[in-house]
Amino acid sequence: MKKFTLIVIMMVIMLVLAGCGKKSGPEAVIADFLDTFDGYIEDMDKSENVDDAISAIEKFAKKMEVLKPQMEEMEKKYPNLKNSFKGSGDLPDELKQFEGRIKGMGPKVASLMGKMMQYMSDPKFQEASKKLQEAMQ
Repeated sequence: MKKFTLIVIMMVIMLVLAGCGKKSGPEAVIADFLDTFDGYIEDMDKSENVDDAISAIEKFAKKMEVLKPQMEEMEKKYPNLKNSFKGSGDLPDELKQFEGRIKGMGPKVASLMGKMMQYMSDPKFQEASKKLQEAMQ
């Protein structure tokens, strides 16, 4: 369980660091990621059964597969951004507007983890989670 929690947290950090989206500029990339992640959390919160949760994971994974090239470009452009999200560095000026939303992700990740743990024993859910991890690599 600790390993899975760590993987999910690292995925979230990687996504935030890398960003996503088709728009140009770091602001658009971070905004698109935050919106996408918020949508994922909302879908997971609404899930009433394992099939709903799997659907939320698959939807998020599909979006992330498409956005992977933008994420990689963001990571190249801002190699020190990782420190900002870990709390040991400042966000670049053009990203300061997102500081509150980024800091607010901690409770959202905790909520997400709680919801995911409800379904963790289901083999179909485990397979969907594995596909999401593959999409994030």
